Amino acid sequence: MPVDATFAPKSAEELLEGLLSVAAGTAKKQWTAIRDEMTYQLGFISQKTAKVMAQLAAKTITIKAADLTLHLLELNLNSALAEFKFLIYGAAQKILTAVFDLVKTAVKNVTGVGLMF
Repeated sequence: MPVDATFAPKSAEELLEGLLSVAAGTAKKQWTAIRDEMTYQLGFISQKTAKVMAQLAAKTITIKAADLTLHLLELNLNSALAEFKFLIYGAAQKILTAVFDLVKTAVKNVTGVGLMF
């Protein structure tokens, strides 16, 4: 059964399948955005850490400077992770909206009544 504007489940099981489908699809889109941002952050950390390691090995950077650089990378990631709290909250809200948009569609298509919640 298609999960679109024509969705009209005949049972609680069909409704559950539809709800799981929209929840999973929405969650996947949001996870992709979060994963892409985390990949960027971790890639940046990897590049900068490799540079610091090479500089330490070549003795072109002091231990204090290396320690400070890595600490700043840690603070940067901490800030990014704080932002992820909002991304996760936004993802949860999008899942909630998608699920209840489908519930409204199902109610309307099965009963003819358009609810306003």
